[in-house]
Amino acid sequence: MALGSIYALLGLSLVLVNKATDVVNFAQGEMAMFGAFIALSLMMAMKLPLVLVFVLAFPIGMLMGALIERIVIRPIRSAPHLNLLIVTIGLWFAFNSLAGLIWGYDPYRFPSLLPSTPVDLFGTKVFPASLGVIAVSILIMAGLYYFFEHTREGTAMRAASMNPRSARLMGIKVTRVAMLSWALSSGLGTISAMLIAPVTFLDQQMMVPVILKAFAGAILGGFSSLPGAVLGGIILGLSETFLGAYVSNGFKEAFAFLLIIAVLMIRPTGILGRAARKKV
Repeated sequence: MALGSIYALLGLSLVLVNKATDVVNFAQGEMAMFGAFIALSLMMAMKLPLVLVFVLAFPIGMLMGALIERIVIRPIRSAPHLNLLIVTIGLWFAFNSLAGLIWGYDPYRFPSLLPSTPVDLFGTKVFPASLGVIAVSILIMAGLYYFFEHTREGTAMRAASMNPRSARLMGIKVTRVAMLSWALSSGLGTISAMLIAPVTFLDQQMMVPVILKAFAGAILGGFSSLPGAVLGGIILGLSETFLGAYVSNGFKEAFAFLLIIAVLMIRPTGILGRAARKKV
């Protein structure tokens, strides 16, 4: 569940950008890693408590995402989708190389908020860190639900994702919505990287396998659906863990993508996704 929760958060960040700007952001994982490095550097340089660093991580990620959208994405937003795709792949390599240049290529130990000693929960040994990941993920998802359902900006984002042209005619600033989507997405990614860093260590390659699984989970649930991204991430996390425990650790990596192929052959839009319809 903890692993699936991280996949779900990253899947949400991918779907947020895609729904608002029709861009598949392949740089999401590297942006998350870069944000986690910035948070660790602040903690080490300013001797900040870890709790405060986690609180600051979200606005740090949001600022980075907003800057990327304003400086890199917005000037080419009218370009063909393939151009935007290549730009996000370029951002992936740029953030990866920049992180190595600034912080080096050796892994850093990232402290955990919770103890690493397992506790007994209903007769099962559970790591407190796993419970913390699940709790934080639930809080973030609940906050996102409230934001989209009960705030003006959230309503504007939903409207712009459904029909940008109609939203613009109704007075919604679509460019502002796009920037907010990138900001929220980057903030979610940074939190996700900080949740997984105590387990995997923090280095410039840490998010590559994780973001691939997040893509798989989002596609499994439906890349056009926020609840689908959550459901797909949880299913993928559970499937991987059970496969690793009862079949083979080597096979569980391939199983994730075999599952995606099987689902998309039966339902190309994913579990909760809907086929897009356009009038011509």
